[in-house]
Amino acid sequence: MQQTHFYSEDRPTPATRTRLRSGKLFDLDKKPICECTLYDLEDGDIGIVVAETELSVPDRVLIQDNKDLTLAFTQICWRMGPYLFGAYLEPPIPLGMTVDP
Repeated sequence: MQQTHFYSEDRPTPATRTRLRSGKLFDLDKKPICECTLYDLEDGDIGIVVAETELSVPDRVLIQDNKDLTLAFTQICWRMGPYLFGAYLEPPIPLGMTVDP
């Protein structure tokens, strides 16, 4: 019997030991887009789950990580319904070093 692969070569893969945590998405003008759930990807980037499948999300967003207390400038690289996968454009910075998003 042939094994079915859930993730194809072009889809990002969740990290083996991923941490689910809450977060928020902002546009580049720091206007809120939505609340979300964040998780780690195997390549070190970030997976995002939004509540609305049809939510319009720009290609570049700021992600506030409520557990790590960081803000990251991210490029959305791939999307399937409510699942988005982002590549960090810069390392995340502590929220204390930013102007309120």
